[in-house]
Amino acid sequence: MNGKEADTYVINAEHKLFCLKTTIGKEPEKDCMSEYLKAQPKKPKLTDKITAIKKLDELKQFLNKRQSYNR
Repeated sequence: MNGKEADTYVINAEHKLFCLKTTIGKEPEKDCMSEYLKAQPKKPKLTDKITAIKKLDELKQFLNKRQSYNR
C-alpha cells in the first residue's frame, strides 16, 4: 500500500479500509469512506427529556454492573 505508484487508503475506527483517489491540491475524485457513511442509516437522536433520562439510567446500570465485576 505504500509507495509512489500505490493507491491511497483511509482507515476508520473499526479498522475498515476505504479507497481515496485524489490529486494533491484538488478535491478527491473518489472518496469511498464518504460514500459509505452517506449510505449508513442515521441514528435516532434523543428528542425528549424522558428518553434522555431513560438512557442515562440504562448507562448507570451498565456502569454499576461493570464496576462490580472489576472488584
